[in-house]
Amino acid sequence: MVLRLNKIVFILALFVSLYSFSQENDGPKPPKVTDYKNDSSYNDYNDLRFKVAKAQINKLKKGGALLVRLKTNANTINKLKAAGNIDLATQVERETHLINKTILASYLQEFTFCPVYFFYSNSSDSVKNKKLNGIFVDTNLVVDPTITCTANFYLIAESDKVYNSSLGIVPESKATEAIERGTPSREAPIVLKNRYFIQLHKPFPYFQIQQSNAVPIVAAPNGIYINLSALHTQVKKEMTKKEAKQLIKLKNCVRGLSQSLDKFYSKNMGYEIPANLSEYVY
Repeated sequence: MVLRLNKIVFILALFVSLYSFSQENDGPKPPKVTDYKNDSSYNDYNDLRFKVAKAQINKLKKGGALLVRLKTNANTINKLKAAGNIDLATQVERETHLINKTILASYLQEFTFCPVYFFYSNSSDSVKNKKLNGIFVDTNLVVDPTITCTANFYLIAESDKVYNSSLGIVPESKATEAIERGTPSREAPIVLKNRYFIQLHKPFPYFQIQQSNAVPIVAAPNGIYINLSALHTQVKKEMTKKEAKQLIKLKNCVRGLSQSLDKFYSKNMGYEIPANLSEYVY
């Protein structure tokens, strides 16, 4: 009887250990340096990724900003119109607007870590080159030249694939030439990238899948209120069940992201960024 009880205890302990490990290591693992030994961005990778992540979170918190990229679906809409499918083009336009409105409202209501701005994907080159005038949209998704971002450091957030990246820690001098050749491991509601749209690395919390179950924020942190519940009702009516589910859960994912960033910052606040790290933190 004692032997059997000890066996049960051992199995339970093993299960708890494995579960804890899976929770702590959720998501793609940092690739071994030898996987891409010919890529110079993997020079000193295992040392640099920790320092760069600590520098990034401090710069984001102290004077930084998050820029959310919204899709326009302009190519699809224009092709439909050119083919005479006006009704379908109108439907795609309406759905795109609803998706973007829901994304915007979710971030405005739930993201508290730093200031947040929204831009369309056709302004991506401007974002890469720090040309941030006249590209941000207001709560009606209209580009408003009066909305300005003066942050000298910013990250990009968008819904995208999470990659087992082929890129290590890329210096800014090579960033414009960097090409992601890794394989996607999963879709994520939120993926964080640097201003050259290169996915960040662990230990930075660079993607968010899990939803937060914390108490919802009552008032929007920036004082702008959008009726997100009404948007969710509209989403259920006009989108497929799968699309609606993804959009509705975004609210809690954004809240989870904000909390993940807060937690990572609390561990690394006050990190003194060495001068020789500046070429990797941009």
